[in-house]
Amino acid sequence: MNITPLADKIVIKRIEGSKQTDSGIILKHSGEPDRAEVMAIGPDVDEVSVGDIVLLDWNAAMKSGDYYVAKIDGVVFVYGE
Repeated sequence: MNITPLADKIVIKRIEGSKQTDSGIILKHSGEPDRAEVMAIGPDVDEVSVGDIVLLDWNAAMKSGDYYVAKIDGVVFVYGE
C-alpha cells in the first residue's frame, strides 16, 4: 500500500466480526463490534502503531476503496494482546 496519511489521520482496514457460531448457526447481527487494523499513520499520531487492532467510531471514518481514513480522535480503544 502506498498511502501516506497527513497530520493526525490514520488509514485502517475493517476486520469483519464473526457472522457464524462454532456450531454453524449464521447470525444476522453479530454481538462483536467490527474491528480494524491500522495500515498507515500520519506524522502527528503517537497513540497507535501500524498493525494495531482498534475499535473505531465508524461514523467518523471516510471510506476510500478497501480502506477507511479517520482522525485519531475516532479511535475508541486499542485491543491488547
